[in-house]
Amino acid sequence: MNRGILPELPVSAVLPVLGEALAGRNSAVLVAPPGAGKTTLVPLALLDAPWLGESRIVLLEPRRLA
Repeated sequence: MNRGILPELPVSAVLPVLGEALAGRNSAVLVAPPGAGKTTLVPLALLDAPWLGESRIVLLEPRRLA
């Protein structure tokens, strides 16, 4: 996580475990309530991961129509 100062959000606590899981596999599913930081924090935190190499991070954001 060298992309400046990232906000402290509820998913911050699971970032190390998520990183370890992705280092051993090429996909993961993260489930957390709205506002936990899934789309705000996780992609930025993973961009500098050594296992990422030249690969990309693909993030799907399902949205519901009100």
